[in-house]
Amino acid sequence: MKAPRDMYFESEVRPEQNGRPLLDSLVDRFTYHSREEWIDRFERGLVSVNGVVANLETIAHKGDKVVYHVENYEEPEVPTDFDTVFEDDEFILVAKPAGIPVHHTGRIFYNTFASVVRRATDCETATPMHRLDRDTGGLMLFAKYAETAARFQKNLDRILLRKFYLAVVRGDFPHQEFRCDFPLREDPASPLRVKMFRFEDGKPCSTVFRKLVVFERDGQTYTVLECELLTGRKHQIRAHLAELGFPIVADRLYAQNGFYYDKLAREGLTEEDYRVLGARYHMLYAYKVELRLPYWDTPRDFKSVNFPTEMKNLLADFAIF
Repeated sequence: MKAPRDMYFESEVRPEQNGRPLLDSLVDRFTYHSREEWIDRFERGLVSVNGVVANLETIAHKGDKVVYHVENYEEPEVPTDFDTVFEDDEFILVAKPAGIPVHHTGRIFYNTFASVVRRATDCETATPMHRLDRDTGGLMLFAKYAETAARFQKNLDRILLRKFYLAVVRGDFPHQEFRCDFPLREDPASPLRVKMFRFEDGKPCSTVFRKLVVFERDGQTYTVLECELLTGRKHQIRAHLAELGFPIVADRLYAQNGFYYDKLAREGLTEEDYRVLGARYHMLYAYKVELRLPYWDTPRDFKSVNFPTEMKNLLADFAIF
């Protein structure tokens, strides 16, 4: 679904910006525009505060509602189709496609997955109860209403009992079952600031890996792993497998030392790059959850195997899912 050509973005002035020139606060917070670009937008009357057009002398006050009008708005196209796996009066379980961010990024505001679900279901306050990385597809639980989300968000483990992923890695994973407890955190010294590394002072993380299938394709050995999250840290499965020496196929950040992640940001990737990576999206998919909603007597399992095309083709010979 294409974004409208005219978009209006709203924000609220944060306490730490109180008393500063509005221009300075916007330059600091929204770095996708330079100071010169923000000045141009002020001078063209595209920024308003509490319904009044702002100017370069406008001072920001805590709680002010700032609206920024964007003309001829464009954002990258992303997949917006999804499957509904389960739905009742309070929750909806959907299968997110790979390639769409759950929340807004520096370039995508309209077609976030949260917004797509809200528009498709007419639930204006539908709230994701957890998240998946942009390139990870699979099952996500949404609360239909803000009140439902508020009741369960802090105790999600009481209703979302278990989460299972399928990952494809190159090589023969050496364990039938292995629990990885490497603590993880970012490394401020790394140029890849979003990447998670193993550090003893990192956050506790636990993942159980179970080997399902080992197979050969085009002279390359692959292993399909079931990955069960016991904790829910950022990039946990991807970082644990990379630290074990088995990064997920096509993981631009954790395979090839992040070379293709950096290249994508700088200049984009070519078809040859995707051939080397093995797919357009990394082969990690949230395929099964165990739910027990408060009004159920027993837990229920739900599955989705709507893998991205290249992952689906690679696993087509196996009926184990």
